[in-house]
Amino acid sequence: MSQIANALELIEFIKTFTGSKDDSEIKECVFMGEMMMRNVELPIMRSDPYEAQFIVPADEFGTIPIPGDMLKPILFFKMGSPSSGSTGLGPWIVYDRIGDRDIITEGLIEALYLKPINIPSVYRGKFSEVGQRYHFLPKLGTGDLVNMYYYRSWPLLFSLDTNNQPVLNNGVLQSFPEGYVYSALHCYYVKRKSEIDAATYRAKFDDAVTTVGDQNSKGKWSGGHTRLTSIFQPRKDRRYSAK
Repeated sequence: MSQIANALELIEFIKTFTGSKDDSEIKECVFMGEMMMRNVELPIMRSDPYEAQFIVPADEFGTIPIPGDMLKPILFFKMGSPSSGSTGLGPWIVYDRIGDRDIITEGLIEALYLKPINIPSVYRGKFSEVGQRYHFLPKLGTGDLVNMYYYRSWPLLFSLDTNNQPVLNNGVLQSFPEGYVYSALHCYYVKRKSEIDAATYRAKFDDAVTTVGDQNSKGKWSGGHTRLTSIFQPRKDRRYSAK
């Protein structure tokens, strides 16, 4: 748990470093710092693909809407097909992300491949964004359930929540307070045109992001083998059997 309990304490904490007495100025720097952290991947930002709110049925076109709170996708998968009376035990289809043009062109030849049905195995499909919806290969049937695992966006400090009250806390501030502090100080000294101080805190910010990001690279696999890919989830695409 962070020693900075909320946004108000964050402002006071940053003021002790800068000597500024202007709360509005510090709030502006905090906001600019949040823009620097929009792509930071933190455990607290991950969705739980096994919770009901993150299991989404496909529509009549085999697509699902892009969630409004999505920051970036990690992995989508589905466990069988309820429309065909599946028990949910397979086949498991894991969808990797590809480009929107590729999802359309490869969809034209999708009929040339047999769809895996009732096979106790994990198949690697593909997905991409087209408009405001996700498309999948192999295509989904109406009502097929997709487990969505992704990084969620977080409410910015001092923005208004659904009750029209200012947001004074979020998961990022509690789990990654150094990101807020270093980014806000960097933006403050950029605003004050102090290049040396700005560079100092930018270096501290980049180092903090690299450290916390290690969970998704080398640190993620430190408990097992040292390769950066899993032997149980090969990245090589496994195509379906040709007719």
